[in-house]
Amino acid sequence: MTHKASSDDQQRELSWEDAVSRYLEDHPDFFDRHPEILAKLNLAHEVGGRAISLIERQVSALRDANAGLERQLRELVVIARENDLLATRLHRFALAMADSASLDDVFDTAHEMLRREFKLDAVAIRCRRESGPGLARAELVGEDARLLSVLKQVRAGRPLCGGKFDESLVRYLFGTRAGEIKSTAVVALGDRNPLGVLCLGSHEVQRFHPGMGTVYLVKLGDILMHSIARFT
Repeated sequence: MTHKASSDDQQRELSWEDAVSRYLEDHPDFFDRHPEILAKLNLAHEVGGRAISLIERQVSALRDANAGLERQLRELVVIARENDLLATRLHRFALAMADSASLDDVFDTAHEMLRREFKLDAVAIRCRRESGPGLARAELVGEDARLLSVLKQVRAGRPLCGGKFDESLVRYLFGTRAGEIKSTAVVALGDRNPLGVLCLGSHEVQRFHPGMGTVYLVKLGDILMHSIARFT
């Protein structure tokens, strides 16, 4: 009997709290119309336990919310600046590729520009094309079995990014420098039937990771793919 009465009392108290909460939400001007009630309200401070007025509590909450918004704004500004810098570098890369006068020039310029503009520690390009007269290039590997295996992993169009690639794959891509590479991005040169891959390596573990955005990597691959296709 006592237990049931206690439960009923708790239920009624919760119902009243809900009703009061809903009423205040529906009538935000309530305290404007009843300032005498507002003056009597005191809340425990989160730090120290001293009593503070509702106005002080609101000011404190607004100050915390404002600080959070300022942090988000600073983060957005940093991201915007980074994207602007990436766009500028991508533009310079595209212009350099457009000025290339031969396939040799495309490969040499791509290696130089990617290392310099994007601060990369290693760059590798592998293409499904046999070397022609005077074109004995490491980038041209024909129907190499290892390249075909890599292409199967990037046919979906999304670059592979991370630091846990098969050791033999990293060695295939970067040769003697494989041991220095801590993170890698593998970008398909083309979508449905890629003619090869662009591989970017970094000494930094977090430079390329599975959760990163890949829009600019895809654009790099597209620019390089069209530049190579001009001479094939």
